[in-house]
Amino acid sequence: MRALKRPKSLGMLVATVAAAGLVPLTAGAADAAPPAKPADYAGSCPAAGTITQRWHSGHDGVDIANNRGTPIYSAGPGTVIASGPASGYGQWIRIRHDDGTVTEYGHMYQRLVSVNQRVSSGQLIARMGSEGQSTGPHLHFEAHSSTSSTRGMDPVPYLAARGVSLPCTPGSGTPGTNFTTWGTSVRVRADARLNAAVVRTLSGPTPVFVECQKRGDMVNAEGYSNDAWAYIPALGGYISNIYIDHPASWLPGVRTC
Repeated sequence: MRALKRPKSLGMLVATVAAAGLVPLTAGAADAAPPAKPADYAGSCPAAGTITQRWHSGHDGVDIANNRGTPIYSAGPGTVIASGPASGYGQWIRIRHDDGTVTEYGHMYQRLVSVNQRVSSGQLIARMGSEGQSTGPHLHFEAHSSTSSTRGMDPVPYLAARGVSLPCTPGSGTPGTNFTTWGTSVRVRADARLNAAVVRTLSGPTPVFVECQKRGDMVNAEGYSNDAWAYIPALGGYISNIYIDHPASWLPGVRTC
């Protein structure tokens, strides 16, 4: 166990205020984001099934096939902006998330949410069907950069940046594994080893989604010792659990890599 209280310099406090909740979890992005952009949400698996078609120039999303009635879940917290009949889809649902992005769900036979309803990450929103232009029961899932976007982005890296890898199992990638780092100049490494390549350096406290954790090199820093490392998919590497702002050395609710 380790205490949450840590001595911080004035500069550290300024960095904390400036960075809290404002750093997007996209690999290769700047370490700080404009104040108007909230942090990316911790994602949830939209549906279990087999990917039968991926994103390409003629297909704006991914198709996840399964039995009729398979549950469909919201990929993240947000507000429902469309729920009803839609050309091609038969029926659809669109959700605007807190980071400004939009996810889209099509072909369901049953919708369980309505326009202006607030939903949480992983909330049941529909059941899979084959309505509209469809050859069998599946979820057509799209991700858009904003409500004005006309072309969907590739949902695979979009979800990966939020802690979900397709194909996925519902219940994975929940906000319970969302943490915040602390400290400055925190190195993100390609593996849980002190001699592994540094893939990124965090300049200040950063909200992160921890996908899993494993034992690696013992790290002695800031008066703590710990051999547990957290894997952060959005950053493409591992950081010592010393720099995860949680009292436990081994993070609760996070699976082993």
